[in-house]
Amino acid sequence: MMTFSGLISILEAQAKLHESLYKLAQRKTEALKKNDMDALSTLMNEEQKHIFAIRQFEERRVRWMEKTFPNAQNMTITRCIELADKTEREKLTELYERLTETIAQLKQANELNKQLLEQSLQFVSAMLDVAMPSVQPITYNETNQYEESLNRSIFESKA
Repeated sequence: MMTFSGLISILEAQAKLHESLYKLAQRKTEALKKNDMDALSTLMNEEQKHIFAIRQFEERRVRWMEKTFPNAQNMTITRCIELADKTEREKLTELYERLTETIAQLKQANELNKQLLEQSLQFVSAMLDVAMPSVQPITYNETNQYEESLNRSIFESKA
């Protein structure tokens, strides 16, 4: 009988990390709404640590799959669920659903954070346009006569 205990422990760690990453994303949303750059910086550092750990567990999961099913290409967790006994099948199913749901929530939270960041950048850009009115450089034509130039801002308003 095949055992999936190694895969289960890897998936449990991945699920916990993804859930923790989701909580960070929620805290990031609050920091963005409050414009708390210190908190945002701290959260982003924590986020990088989580992403690094998630990558390591994903590599372990891939190695486990390759070692357990050396001839199977594209072996999936769904296929492992089908092959597992009743107890491990239930645990794998629960972990698969937990991971799927958490990743979907994480995608939504990240999309919201992306929109909040874009709005913030648009606001900053608009403020720069107001604070930095167009400057007219002094130019002369070939006959050394002063010539009006086109209005140009020091900064391009498009980022």
